[in-house]
Amino acid sequence: MIEFFGSLVIRPSFENEMEILKMSEHQMIDAMWDDSPVDVSAETSMIWSIANKLRGPYQSDKYKDVIIPMTIIRRFECALEPTKDMVVEQYEKNPNYPAKAMYRISGFQFYNTSRFTLAELCNDPDHLADNFISYIQGFSSNVQEILLSEAKGLDFKKQITKMDKNNRLLAVVKAFSELDLNPRTIDNVKMGYIFEDLIRRFSENAEAGDHYTGRDIINLMVNILLAEGCDDIFDDGKVITILDILLKSDKLKTSAKNNSEKDFEFSYFDNIDDALIEGLDQNQDFFSLLLGNDEIKREVLGIFAEEIYKSLRDA
Repeated sequence: MIEFFGSLVIRPSFENEMEILKMSEHQMIDAMWDDSPVDVSAETSMIWSIANKLRGPYQSDKYKDVIIPMTIIRRFECALEPTKDMVVEQYEKNPNYPAKAMYRISGFQFYNTSRFTLAELCNDPDHLADNFISYIQGFSSNVQEILLSEAKGLDFKKQITKMDKNNRLLAVVKAFSELDLNPRTIDNVKMGYIFEDLIRRFSENAEAGDHYTGRDIINLMVNILLAEGCDDIFDDGKVITILDILLKSDKLKTSAKNNSEKDFEFSYFDNIDDALIEGLDQNQDFFSLLLGNDEIKREVLGIFAEEIYKSLRDA
């Protein structure tokens, strides 16, 4: 699953949003153990209908070059909406304001400093392409790399130019501006299923190796990893052997000692990789699996973030 929304920093003015997203976090953990299907047919059908606007300049197997980035952009925009004005205000006061401090204002590990929204972009169709690129460049550098990088990302600027030249850009941007991908109505678990279904559809004619690993396969792999001798895995105070190497991490120790639990979780996955690399000689196959697959790493180790924090804080 593509996960865009990690732990948030609590601020009193966003208690309602926090409760909703905390519920999503628990649902995400529960979903790993729950094989019940999540119906996303309405959402994916709506997004798929937008893809039909690309017919002509794009072959159907290339729709994904537009639809996946646009879905990401819209999801980010909906998530950032409650804090957008505060982020823009802070940026205009100080364009050099540190990124990590801006994360705390936005509530996520990304932000956008542009005053544009997808809806507002449509008000100036003559300059839509340039303004749209400017809007994307308003995102924090980590998001820009995902959307714009030719080497590491989606190289979406090329698609903006292509849509603009073929008179498709306005219709696509307008349609996505009206799409509800708000995390307060579509939680992270459901959003993950939406992405999986879209990628599955776009990969139906893909070559071997180009397919997305489905949730059912991830569930199976995680269940196998945790299946044997794990009856007491969720007992209070239980420390699993797999966590020993993490509990020795100086970065995690420092973070736990100096931060609240939410602040610790905010940087948790950033600090895990170093610890896993140090542990390669102890369990090379397993730690290599975690290092090589962010999704499995988050599914397996995300469950224990609270336990790791408490153990390190009280050590």
